[in-house]
Amino acid sequence: MRLLQCKLLTAFFFFTIGGAIFGQKTLSVVYTVESRFDLDEMKHAEAQTMAAKAAEVMADFEFLLLIDKDESIFKQSEQLVKDDVNPILYELASGFCSGHEVWHTKTGNPIKRIALLNSNPSTVLTLDEKIQWEISNESKQIGKFRVLKATTTRKLGSSYVEKIEAWFAPELPYSFGPLGYDGLPGLILEMFRDNIVYKFKEIKEKDVTIELPKCSKEMTFEKYYEMLEANMAEIKKRG
Repeated sequence: MRLLQCKLLTAFFFFTIGGAIFGQKTLSVVYTVESRFDLDEMKHAEAQTMAAKAAEVMADFEFLLLIDKDESIFKQSEQLVKDDVNPILYELASGFCSGHEVWHTKTGNPIKRIALLNSNPSTVLTLDEKIQWEISNESKQIGKFRVLKATTTRKLGSSYVEKIEAWFAPELPYSFGPLGYDGLPGLILEMFRDNIVYKFKEIKEKDVTIELPKCSKEMTFEKYYEMLEANMAEIKKRG
């Protein structure tokens, strides 16, 4: 228990002192993405093949976390698609790692906005969320940064709960991370989300633009997942 308290005090020290030095910088943080599908658990050979191919495509993806003072945008980086990649497979891989979503968060504001790039009409979701983190006494090294482990959950729809394992760097005083996961005393450098891992690649000081794509429709995050569940139930009913 004392070890955990020491780690939290250290995190707070780096976050406070580091904030005075780095707090006004605009940054671009690059993540790679890795799939951890358990192909042996998949009953159908076709599903195994699709998942394996999607994992290969996903290995080339990069995501950007753009930070300007107290705001951030998280999105998939615009990259050239290889000529030999099937467009349907590319969309499947992007969907697995939420590449069709652009997340906007702001420190002190519990309302997160998520633009859905593949929706018609163009839609932005609103999520009122204050994340409750549990910080453990586990630590490890990511590059030159010492990181601490934290866990939380997010409810998706009426029954599914997404489990998150995040590793954050107290010496990087930015309370942001992938997919709107914020509120930790340091930048999230690695995040496990079910079978997907977002892994830190690099951080750069550069001018960034914090702006969501324009959308014509708005609905709550909860309503969106209710709609998805209703659609899935209708599909199952039809057989």
